[in-house]
Amino acid sequence: MKAKIAVVADAPLVMGFRLAGLEHYEIVEEENYQQKLEEYLGKEEYGIIITNERMLKGIDWRLKKKLDSIAYPVIIPLPDQAGGSGEGDEIRGLIKRALGFDLGAKE
Repeated sequence: MKAKIAVVADAPLVMGFRLAGLEHYEIVEEENYQQKLEEYLGKEEYGIIITNERMLKGIDWRLKKKLDSIAYPVIIPLPDQAGGSGEGDEIRGLIKRALGFDLGAKE
């Protein structure tokens, strides 16, 4: 099964991926972010959704619970210009819990 990659984020993050040649993207504002993210979650052709870490942190608890319970599509939060918020550490913990070991551990 082939899966597409989509970027659902603010303009600066989307522009970087557009320059890299990614075809499926949605520029969103804070007000409509959650609605657009849910829309892309409902599209089966997307296997990876890249999004803004700061915007993802502000979603409703119901959607957060849904994201915590699904394995597909994979949500990849990236930091914006202000830097990371630690959300990546939370995802690393989820991966560790699912696999039983830490993928990023240095020996």
